[in-house]
Amino acid sequence: MTQDISEKIEVISINDSQPEDSSPVVPHERQVVDCVIEIWKEDPSTESLGMSKLHALVKQKHPNWSISEKRVRSLLKQFGLAFNNQEQFTYAKEITSVMTPDIELPANVHIIMTSKRGKGLYAKRDIAKGDLIWSEEPLFFIPPLANVNLMKTASACTYCGKLLQRTESATVLKGLDCNVCSEVWCSIKCKHLDGNLHSLLKHNLYNPGSKKHKLIDAEAFLELQDYCLEEQWNALYAITLIYANCITDKLGVKQKQFDAMARVSQDVRYKALSSSAGTFDSLNGGALFVQEQQEHLWKIGYEKFLRVFPKKPVEYREFLFMMGTYNINNLDSNVFLTQSHLNHNCASNTSVETELNRTAGLKVIAGRDIKSGEELTTTYVNPSHTVHQRQRELRVNWGFICACAKCKDDLKQNERRKSSHNQQQNANNIRDMLKETKDAVGEEGIELEIPTEFNGERRKSVRFDERVVAVKE
Repeated sequence: MTQDISEKIEVISINDSQPEDSSPVVPHERQVVDCVIEIWKEDPSTESLGMSKLHALVKQKHPNWSISEKRVRSLLKQFGLAFNNQEQFTYAKEITSVMTPDIELPANVHIIMTSKRGKGLYAKRDIAKGDLIWSEEPLFFIPPLANVNLMKTASACTYCGKLLQRTESATVLKGLDCNVCSEVWCSIKCKHLDGNLHSLLKHNLYNPGSKKHKLIDAEAFLELQDYCLEEQWNALYAITLIYANCITDKLGVKQKQFDAMARVSQDVRYKALSSSAGTFDSLNGGALFVQEQQEHLWKIGYEKFLRVFPKKPVEYREFLFMMGTYNINNLDSNVFLTQSHLNHNCASNTSVETELNRTAGLKVIAGRDIKSGEELTTTYVNPSHTVHQRQRELRVNWGFICACAKCKDDLKQNERRKSSHNQQQNANNIRDMLKETKDAVGEEGIELEIPTEFNGERRKSVRFDERVVAVKE
């Protein structure tokens, strides 16, 4: 006796997923924002959708949600994800900078300060496509935070963080291993660049009972380093190393150069936070905390920072400025003096190429022919991303809404595509309506009775420039 196959089919859920409750629920504001962000990430083309269509997609994902289009719009505006640029928070006017002291510029460029663009680099002569404009090493080198534990075990260079092969770490050249701790350098250059900062940051060669204050508390630094690794807080780790470099610079030039860079407080930047931007540099890749939670974390970091520098404390406000300044000026975690002067353009005229060996720095190459007097530009974001992705990332991470020629052209193309889509949709709707009507009435159609009597007046067809003539039947 054969059993119906349908009786043998068992429906199972994958990955222990549970079906969403079908009863109506009012979602939390964070749930709504996360849903919209997920929609945008799944299909970047949805970023240009109108609010009604976006609301429809939200409802499609969560049919049981009780949420209005008005609430979706309000929440996106509240979290800095509004569509209207006028409604979006920017902080470009909060960024300040001054002329950089003691900077050695390439022969073919100079610095100009303007009211609209701020400080920027301009060509002193014509530069041909492919020409090397300049190369430079980092002003402040920041090793990869993720490699900290490998540095401790001599599996990576204690300065640059370069991973060492097992044979390299086992047969390290004489003079490249630290005679106090277990850490090693990968080369003479790295050991030289590290200087005496290694011992100041990592060797506890002091008497804990001594009343003499130390310039840098190594124990406090190691504690901060572990905290940064645990929280994946690269900015705190970076500014600690930067400040250590500044206070040990006998000439005081590095501090002045860092202070001359584009400056903004991190709390101002946080107001523009959008986790959909993808690269916000706060914590954990841009986790969206409420302001009170974020301030609490900053204060924890600040207290740990103060303990590292008992003789050179900074105020909390300056701490936030240091963090904001680092975040808007760093490239691949390092800070470069000349490169930091390059302003943004989605269709930049230079190509900034970082060396495989991060300590070697970078090269700036002309991406096209550049005329004398033309500003040199770079791109802060991936130019292949959609215009909405680029603009949101620029707004959140650098505080401005880009209005370059590429952005304007891309926005116009989006409008044309939207208009073409709507026209096609309308045409499809009309065809569907006609088909439904045909299916309803059949092939013969509807026969209308011709009226035999007319009441009132009948007008002939007219053009707007003709005199209307009424005809009495």
